Amino acid sequence: MDTDYLKGFLLTSLGVLILSFDALLIRLIQVESFSLLFWRGLMMSLMVALWCRYRYPGKPLFYRDWASIRSTLLFTLSSILFVSAIHNTSVANVLVIISAQPLFAAIIARVFIGERSAPITWLAIAISMLGIGWVMKDSWSSPNMEGDLMALLCGIMLAGKFVNDRSVKHRDMTPALITSGLLISVISLFGASPLALSGTDWGWMLLLCVIIIPIAFVLITIGPTRISAAEVGMLMLLETACGPLLVWFFLNEEPSRAALQGGTLVIVTLLIHGYIQWRRQSR
Repeated sequence: MDTDYLKGFLLTSLGVLILSFDALLIRLIQVESFSLLFWRGLMMSLMVALWCRYRYPGKPLFYRDWASIRSTLLFTLSSILFVSAIHNTSVANVLVIISAQPLFAAIIARVFIGERSAPITWLAIAISMLGIGWVMKDSWSSPNMEGDLMALLCGIMLAGKFVNDRSVKHRDMTPALITSGLLISVISLFGASPLALSGTDWGWMLLLCVIIIPIAFVLITIGPTRISAAEVGMLMLLETACGPLLVWFFLNEEPSRAALQGGTLVIVTLLIHGYIQWRRQSR
């Protein structure tokens, strides 16, 4: 077996598994969204800056070209929407809805950079939209609807970021996370109470922002350079499967029947689509 491929597969898998703890830790930190986002952005920015300084000594940490600006703004919006969605609906709903972001990316790539997708991709998009609609069906007349819509917008913002970064794939866009983290902190500061955290909240916050987020995103940035995009999409489903299970196990938040049914449809569709694309790329 190709050792470079195996390394990419294992690094990406480990990064996604580590990221699966994100939603659980957000729920464990007992503060409102903006206070959490302030520290999340600030600490992520610091840790990614240290990584970039180690990985690319002598290179600038901040870039002002349009690709970097777009990547920064899209990741900033996706981060704010993700944390807000976790606080406004179930973790299962959030992760199932966001899991369709590779298919959102196909639509965005077709519109903005003229990247054509195979008919099987458009079929997968249609089926996944049905699954997401089924997940959201119980939220139309409940407060959860706001959180579900935030998750949907989060998935679209993430898809936009990935398309933007792929359009300049000769560059490493990791430094854009530094600017994004700082921007998240500045925006959140207007509605945050950063010192409102209690003793245990500080511990969970440090675990999330100093260890979980930086390590996961660094691994997810490095790993996919060695494996195909279809395989990356399949591996990202590990978070969709593991995230709700962790919250269910530790916090007893049981996914709704609609989330399980719709999530199964989306995950199976993405797995089949990823497998077909992987076979085509192999041939």
